[in-house]
Amino acid sequence: MVIAMRFLPSRTDRRSPRPAPQPAPESVGTLVALAYELLDAHADTARLTEEDASAGEWQDHLAYLRDLQRVGREALARAVCFGDRSPAETPRVSRGS
Repeated sequence: MVIAMRFLPSRTDRRSPRPAPQPAPESVGTLVALAYELLDAHADTARLTEEDASAGEWQDHLAYLRDLQRVGREALARAVCFGDRSPAETPRVSRGS
């Protein structure tokens, strides 16, 4: 004797698949600006090394790098979470000079 079982598709299988969300243009612009800011921070680090910067200058620069890291992580998280929705304005990192 052969028994055939019919499996009903789940609710998710019956829906049409949704395409992966695309980042909003604001998110792309924010991430591009972040990339340039990271490049500038790298150049600033090299300049401080070459100029034998004071301890105070290094402390200011390290605080800036920590802030840049925080802002960068937030921007990446928003880009992933919001997908095709507009994210809130990205906080700016101010350079301590």
